[in-house]
Parts: sequence; structure tokens; C-alpha cells
Amino acid sequence: MRTSHWSLRTALLIVGLASAVTALRADDKQPVSFPEGYRTWRHVKSIVIGPEHPTFPKRGGFSHTYANDLAVVGYRTGKYPNGSVVVVEGVFVNDGEGPGKGIVFEGGRRFLDVMVKDDVLYKDTGGWGFEHFEGEEKTSRRTAGDQKKCHECHAKAQDHDQVFSRIRP
Repeated sequence: MRTSHWSLRTALLIVGLASAVTALRADDKQPVSFPEGYRTWRHVKSIVIGPEHPTFPKRGGFSHTYANDLAVVGYRTGKYPNGSVVVVEGVFVNDGEGPGKGIVFEGGRRFLDVMVKDDVLYKDTGGWGFEHFEGEEKTSRRTAGDQKKCHECHAKAQDHDQVFSRIRP
């Protein structure tokens, strides 16, 4: 009797562990790390998203794009090698006051969007891993579902290996 009780307990434990592993795999993803030092990389371009644009409530302000050395190769050739990292930094704007009146200054970081190329780790999303860091945070939070949504949009830029931005000449 004691053996069957132990067997039932073991079976329930195995079923529970299998369910947990299945649940983890359903949302499994390789995290994209915060790209320390990205402002020292190649500046690709900057744009200003103004109040008339539909994304202004979430993305309004300055938007700067940076690329590591491998991503610069991708911008030049249209094919990004593994290890390429592209960063879009959204920055709030501040209107100047006093002697600075009429000048628009950068404020704090609004968000940081990061793309990392790795054909093996991110094979389900076209070889790219995606992450969004809100404000000054540095913790990866995108789920596998979020990764898929990013990929679905970026897949529209298939002619440029899923990268929307173009490097300034």
C-alpha cells in the first residue's frame, strides 16, 4: 500500500513538472540584453515624432537610431550578420526657457527598442530578437508572443532583412 501511494505521488509530481515545462516552453524566448554603451556606436539617423503623428502618445519626441559595427555592415549590404544590434532610443523633448527659449532640448529617455541578429537563437522570428525597455529600465520583459508581434511588423521590411531604418549617406 505504501508503494502505490509513493507511486501515485511520484506520478503526480512528474505530471506537474511536465506541465510546468510545457507552460515555460509556450512562452520561451531568449532574452535580449540591454545594450550598454550603445551611444558610442554608429549614429544611423535621428527623427522627431511630432504631435500630429498617430504614435506621438507613446513615441513622441526625438528618436535616435544606433548600430554596432556588425549592423553597419548590414546597413551597407542589406544582409545583417549574426551579432548585429540595432537600437532605437526615444527621448522626450523639453522646450527651452529664458536664454534657451526657441531651442528644443532632449529630456530623459522615453524608451529603448533593441534588435539583435542571431539566426540560431531567434529562428522563429526571422533571425532577430526584439526587446523594448521603458524609460530608464534595463530589464528584459518581452514574451515570446511579444517577439512574434515585433517580427510580424518587421517582416514587412523583408527587402532589408527586417530593418526599417536606413543609414544616412
